[in-house]
Amino acid sequence: MHILASDRGGRILRIEGTDEVRAMPAVSSLELFAEQDSFVKPYEQAGYKMGYAVLSAPTVPEVLAAEDELRGTLKFLLDEQGMAVPLP
Repeated sequence: MHILASDRGGRILRIEGTDEVRAMPAVSSLELFAEQDSFVKPYEQAGYKMGYAVLSAPTVPEVLAAEDELRGTLKFLLDEQGMAVPLP
């Protein structure tokens, strides 16, 4: 399971890549708790997560590769910086 979280607070302008992530073979579930115009807080406690993705693959390296692909595809863009979270 990969937790979706922010490293800073802000209002979500848009979320990109959800369809692409849901289409990934290793992603069995993508649950989003935040949506456009939601205010998110930095992930300092479990209740501040923006969602999660359940990943499954035959080997650990394949799961880790899928997680990297997910992180590179799914973007939560916040208002102030107009940058995706978490910061690169």
